[in-house]
Amino acid sequence: ALQMGGCHRGVVVAVIDTGIDTQHPDLKDNIWKNPGEIAHNGKDDDDNGYVDDVLGWDFVNNSPAPIDEHGHGTHIAGIIGAVGDNQTGISGVCSKVSLMVLKYYDPEASGRQNLENTIQAFQYAIHNGAHIINYSGGGSESSEAEQKILLQAQRKGILVVAAAGNENQNADEHVYYPASYDLDNIISVAAIDESKDLLESSNFGTHTIDVAAPGKSIYSTLPNRQYGYMTGTSQATAFVSGVAALALSHRPTLTVQELKEVLLKSINPLQSLKGKIKTGGTINAHTVLKTLTQTPAPTRF
Repeated sequence: ALQMGGCHRGVVVAVIDTGIDTQHPDLKDNIWKNPGEIAHNGKDDDDNGYVDDVLGWDFVNNSPAPIDEHGHGTHIAGIIGAVGDNQTGISGVCSKVSLMVLKYYDPEASGRQNLENTIQAFQYAIHNGAHIINYSGGGSESSEAEQKILLQAQRKGILVVAAAGNENQNADEHVYYPASYDLDNIISVAAIDESKDLLESSNFGTHTIDVAAPGKSIYSTLPNRQYGYMTGTSQATAFVSGVAALALSHRPTLTVQELKEVLLKSINPLQSLKGKIKTGGTINAHTVLKTLTQTPAPTRF
């Protein structure tokens, strides 16, 4: 039988978002711990340029406490990796994982400032051991610096799962970055509702958007021990990051190209997505794992 819950703490998913409630009872055991850093000693123990970055970093306030005052990042974190089998709340797609907390988004800041924070967060994820980066922001401006950092992630073998955006536009014509950069290590994700139609707000595009996942009224973790529903391509993106983490847990030796390929080949084709997105289907964890278990593999963790 196929072990669906086979997830591994060795897999590090960087959640570049609004922060995460690291004390949430359904998340705290799955929060990444920086192995080279000693908490609260005021020193940069691992020489990575950040002092006391035990759980990640807040690029908005330049602080080691990436607190989520918004809710979005905590919601995304729960979909990817809420703790399973703990008699509380929900279970994430990958119920045992390490969630690296990187806060980039400030609702008060300019788009340029948020972009600069994004690039710094990507840089942190790349240099501090992330295997997968979940990023649900974006905009219509292409940025050379952002493209450079994504190429760096590609060279390092890191998969970037990016939201298609919620403008209800054809992203082939109205680009949305970073999802629209044509790079081998990016998977861009559209959202569907419970009747398996594309979400009204979701961007689409047969060249630029790869795959779809559920994004309508998704129940997940919120700050202060809460839970609630959110809708959007961000939620869909988190499902794909979770499945990517599952795949990597089962087959740690996958290159980023192989990981992307297995995720995009093992889909559920849907009539409603035909001619709307590249694969014409939704992510399917079961098929991904079945594909991976058909051939034996060496382990890395």
